Amino acid sequence: MNSALSKPLEVPVMLAIDKHLALQQQVFFEARLLDDERYNDWLGLIDEDIRYRMPMTERRFRKDRSAPLAFGGGYIFDENKGRLTMRVDRLQSGLVWAEDPRNNVRRIISNVEIWQGAEANEAEVYSIVTIHRSRIDGEEKRFVAGRRDIWRETAQGWRLALRELKLDNDVVLDSNMNTLF
Repeated sequence: MNSALSKPLEVPVMLAIDKHLALQQQVFFEARLLDDERYNDWLGLIDEDIRYRMPMTERRFRKDRSAPLAFGGGYIFDENKGRLTMRVDRLQSGLVWAEDPRNNVRRIISNVEIWQGAEANEAEVYSIVTIHRSRIDGEEKRFVAGRRDIWRETAQGWRLALRELKLDNDVVLDSNMNTLF
């Protein structure tokens, strides 16, 4: 991703305040759609050429100066709109045993930073998502990830074009990851 965050010495260009507030509200609205399992409405917020991915975390000692892996550490998921639609269809099928009965899921979106993207109709958004999930048996899980998004302003409003997530844990400490971030 060609991101302002990849150029730490440059000061990112902020959006006009009305666009900033509208996009911030869109990010919060997106979380509520997912919390309420309004997955088809959520799919309506994503761009046709979406990239939605979570690279595997590679942890090294600070003194380790060896070259990074040639192909990276891989991805926990790397999806496009077709794959996201398949995930939504699966969740809505009633056949996902880990989601029946319904889990209680809440997304907390914080540390939201918004600036002008590479294109005039794009904005880059950095945020932290904390997902709390509780199952009927009292089991509770929590995921925390940093998110780097690109949102595009269209005639229909803001659309998510890219989401890259960095999970805080090296290992997914759960039996499944049906949750959308």
